[in-house]
Amino acid sequence: MTREGKQAAAGDYVLGTMNGPELRAFEQELASDPELAHLVADLSDRMLSLDNVSETEAPAALWARIEAALDNPATDEPQTTVVPISKKTSQQAPGTPWMALAACAVVALGFGYILGATTLAPPEPRVIAVLLDETSASPAVIVEAFGDDSVHLVPLETFEVPQGQVLEVWTLPDAETGPVSLGTLDETREAMLTGPDLPEPQPGQLYEITLEQAPGSPTGRPTGPILVKGFARNPVL
Repeated sequence: MTREGKQAAAGDYVLGTMNGPELRAFEQELASDPELAHLVADLSDRMLSLDNVSETEAPAALWARIEAALDNPATDEPQTTVVPISKKTSQQAPGTPWMALAACAVVALGFGYILGATTLAPPEPRVIAVLLDETSASPAVIVEAFGDDSVHLVPLETFEVPQGQVLEVWTLPDAETGPVSLGTLDETREAMLTGPDLPEPQPGQLYEITLEQAPGSPTGRPTGPILVKGFARNPVL
C-alpha cells in the first residue's frame, strides 16, 4: 500500500469500520509492516486523548436556565452554514483519509461543546431581593432577578402549602403597571421562573410571595395572604 492508502486503512481500522476478510487481511499486514503499525498506534493515541476527558457535573442553576430557555424558545431561526462538497470529494471511496480526519473533528467538536456548556459562567443578576417573613422579620427567600424576565428563587425556609393551593411569586415594576405574576410553585424549592415581558429590574422594586388557590390567582393580582416580601437592591460584584 502507498502511504496514503495506509493512512486511510489505519483510519478505518481505528474507527472500527473494517470487518470480515478485509479486517483479517489488514491485521496480517499490520503484524509485518512497522510503518502501518506506527500509523495505527499514532491515530489510536489521538482518539484516546479525545476520550480521556473528565466528566463535569453541570451546575443546577445552569440546568434550570436551560429548562427555562426550552420553555420560552427564541423566535429567531438558527443560522445554518452549508459547506459545499466538490464532485471530486463526494466521489472518494469511504476509506480515504479525509473521512478519518472528519470523524476526529466531529468527536473533538462534541467534547468541546460539552466542556464549554459545563464551564460557562452563569449570568450575574441585575438586582437581588431578600424576602422577609413579616411575623419574624427573618430572611426567608432570596430572589435573583436577571435582565431577561427570569428570576432565581433560593428558599431559606420551608412554606406549608395546603392541598389545592400554590405559592405565587409577584413583582411590582412600577405603580402604573401594578403587581405582575412571575409564576407559581406547588412546594418550597429552588426554582428559575420566567415571567412576562417586563422592564429591566430596578433597585427598590418590590418582590413578594403569596398563597393562592391553584392554579394561581384568578384576578391576575395577589388575593391570598402575603407570606414574604422585600425590595431589590443592586448586588456588589
